[in-house]
Amino acid sequence: MAGTGNEVLRIWPGDGVPPGAEGWTRTESTMQIPWSTAPRRLTRNVVVPTLTVFEPAPGTANGTAMIVAPGGAFHFLMIDHEGDDMCRWLAGLGVTAFVLKYRLAETPKDDADLMEFRTQLHKRLGGPKPGDSTPPDRPDMRAIREMAEADGRQALTFVRANAGKWGIDAGKIGIAGFSAGGGVSLGAAMQFTAESQPDFVVGIYPAYPAYLSVPENAPPLFLVISDDDPQVAALSSAKLYTDWHKAGSKAELHVFGNGGHGYGMLDAGFLSDIWPELLRRWMVERGFLPK
Repeated sequence: MAGTGNEVLRIWPGDGVPPGAEGWTRTESTMQIPWSTAPRRLTRNVVVPTLTVFEPAPGTANGTAMIVAPGGAFHFLMIDHEGDDMCRWLAGLGVTAFVLKYRLAETPKDDADLMEFRTQLHKRLGGPKPGDSTPPDRPDMRAIREMAEADGRQALTFVRANAGKWGIDAGKIGIAGFSAGGGVSLGAAMQFTAESQPDFVVGIYPAYPAYLSVPENAPPLFLVISDDDPQVAALSSAKLYTDWHKAGSKAELHVFGNGGHGYGMLDAGFLSDIWPELLRRWMVERGFLPK
């Protein structure tokens, strides 16, 4: 059976606690999203980054792998509709997929306090102003963001080093992310080593790191955003697309008329609902899925 997600692996050496997280006492937990009545969960207070493995059904793997980083403003991980659900879909296409739980800023210990915390967080973060073409560089979020980006690079290094275990082609390893997770994936695509360089990158309404520039050898990029996104400026993805081309690399951008923010893999009746099929076709065209 494809996409069960039974195997969870620590990606950093030793006990799995990465540099910078020594001494953290928070406890990772997963709970129902309190601002939604739909059965969807979030994960928070991640200290030890992990990959949850979703393997294709026996005999269907095609050698491509993708790491998926859920979003959540670097405080939460929308683990179902921006994580597990995409990995199950990818496994059905023959892709070996991994949900990345990366380090997060601390949130309240008690679940009952989370709703008010999230309300205040949204007020603090705000939204894009008309005409914004780059995501805001928030100094107060910089440290945790750089830790999350480091976890993304380590995840790529880990999968490449263990590619033989899953029958993965070491030259077909990509990373995708939603919102803050898009920042993690693009951070890995804009700053990397030979071991951590992704072979392709996917950003879904990505809050990418504005303090990094696009390198000359950037991997192929697939971008999705909605024109009515209230949290990430649509023009920021347009700028990223332009910058990618200026660096001499391939990019594809889809800006949908509606969809808002945070739709993930949901079929919610928006124009943006078709993005997974567009990604599938792009992966075929780029040679990451068989024709």
